[in-house]
Amino acid sequence: MPDALQPSPSTALLADRRATRALPKQQAGWIAAQTVTVAALAVAGLWATQPELTLSLGLGAGISVIAPRRLWAAPLVMALVVVGGLCADAVRIPAIVGASAAAGLIAAWLLPWTATWLDHLNGALATAAGASIGLWAATRLLPADLAPVATASLTALVTGLVASQGLVPLALRFDAVNPPSRREIRKALPVSYRPPVQRAAELYREAARRQAPDAETRRGLCEVTRWVFRLQITLKELDNELRDIDVADVSRRIADCERHDDAVDDFTRERRRATAEHLRRLLDHRKGIDVERTRTDALVGYALAFLEEARAGLALARRLPGEASPDRLPEVLERLRTHAAEGDARRRTQREMQSL
Repeated sequence: MPDALQPSPSTALLADRRATRALPKQQAGWIAAQTVTVAALAVAGLWATQPELTLSLGLGAGISVIAPRRLWAAPLVMALVVVGGLCADAVRIPAIVGASAAAGLIAAWLLPWTATWLDHLNGALATAAGASIGLWAATRLLPADLAPVATASLTALVTGLVASQGLVPLALRFDAVNPPSRREIRKALPVSYRPPVQRAAELYREAARRQAPDAETRRGLCEVTRWVFRLQITLKELDNELRDIDVADVSRRIADCERHDDAVDDFTRERRRATAEHLRRLLDHRKGIDVERTRTDALVGYALAFLEEARAGLALARRLPGEASPDRLPEVLERLRTHAAEGDARRRTQREMQSL
């Protein structure tokens, strides 16, 4: 079980900044490398006899350039992509499906920010779908009377353009943006343990939706809210442990063992003494659990106080209308003063005229 004393984020789909910044360059490199490779192989005559193999080699070349630091693995990458296409063709699946799936798997391995099995699965499925759609589009859109080199180049271009979108799922990540839902709270906690979590979620919503200036602040507030949730789960488990250890019953059992300590059988005497010692340690463990329970409860209060302070701090830090005056305020005030002076002079002149 994760450590409840550390805040734990919830999960929501976000984009990795490094990945999104690198994505256009990677896709452009993939498309260019695939198109140039297929065009060169078409000039060599391979497209006319083995178009599936040519496209597989092009996919391998395109994947190889998305991670320049691992360009040394290009021959191995191309070979694995070709093997994927051959394996698919052996079981009567279009070679482009197997080759592109292998390319997606390798893309997840090449990129530095992907590591989980889900990344590899997403890369394989997205690339296989993209390459298949791209090849279908190319065969439907390209004229039939083009030269073989032009047909090969344009097919590689269209296929690479769509297949390279398989890098998009690899740029997505899970991050903290949401507090525990009501369903999560009801499922994990009895009624008596829910109020602190509900209060934390309320404070998060008030601070995050109305006053939090950016996503990073909201994620930080969410981590603390999730922390309260996990602390309450830990508190519930510690209370269960404390209830399971009946101090009066354990003390009675210790007294019974000591009362019969005069047994003539050495084996029985030693076992009773050992039993009493284990029970004393059980009481010591219960004291330790009670201390941890007190500490956890204190952390819940600390986290709630932090959220209350954060909400108040965000309310104080946000920009208020009274902080700055409109740019044209001095001009307007000067004009009003001028109008007032002119009106006063006009009225004074009128009074003097009436007195004459």
